[in-house]
Amino acid sequence: MNKFWLALRSEFLKSRRTLALATAAWLPALIAGLAFALFYFRSEDFAKMGADPWQMMAANVFGLYAVLILPMYAMVVAFSTNQVEHASNAWKNLFTLPYPRLTIYLSKWAFAFLLILAFSLLLCGWLYLVGNVLAVLKPEIGFQDFNSFGMTARFFIKFFLAVLGVFSIQFLLSFYWRDFIRPVGAGLALTIAGAIGAGWEYAWLFPYSATVRVSEQFRKEQLSFFPPEILVSLLASGVLFLVGYLLALRRIRR
Repeated sequence: MNKFWLALRSEFLKSRRTLALATAAWLPALIAGLAFALFYFRSEDFAKMGADPWQMMAANVFGLYAVLILPMYAMVVAFSTNQVEHASNAWKNLFTLPYPRLTIYLSKWAFAFLLILAFSLLLCGWLYLVGNVLAVLKPEIGFQDFNSFGMTARFFIKFFLAVLGVFSIQFLLSFYWRDFIRPVGAGLALTIAGAIGAGWEYAWLFPYSATVRVSEQFRKEQLSFFPPEILVSLLASGVLFLVGYLLALRRIRR
């Protein structure tokens, strides 16, 4: 276990200046800032609606978040985590360290996993802060009159679980391909296909449709934590982790 924590710490040190780590810090703040500006400058319009402002704010964010932002961030994290080794051609050197190979591969996967989790939690926290600030500055909107942010937080967890399938596919592609264009280009094409086909009867089997389908569940207030698309995402994540590890062993033995 100590070797795992040391390997995980080294991933954070290697990735201090990468796009994925920086984006996890500033992008949630930017999204929340845009939501704040929308509600602040259109406070009269939202006040006239008389609806739950927490759900309105979440619906405004989740639209783009589910279709593009979260899947794209998972792609960037997967690419950035593997690119550290690709850029210096250091995979063979990395696996010659006196650590179990599974520990090294798991630490890279866990680092990327934690970045996506941090991104989700930070955005959730920022939106909670924005709602409470608006309750003071623009009480006519009514944030202080509703206590429904718990449902929004629940769906942030669902989005995180739903994107794990996409992340696992992208992690495997970014491990196999050294360049940026092929893994991210393929991921973007699949994301568009997933968004377009999310309403298909069997779209729950396609991981790239999962976040869009969870967004639809938010609109319908379907609170089940493990709908079929999330179960598929978790299963795909576990299977692809094992496939990636076997590919890593094969690469090192060549």
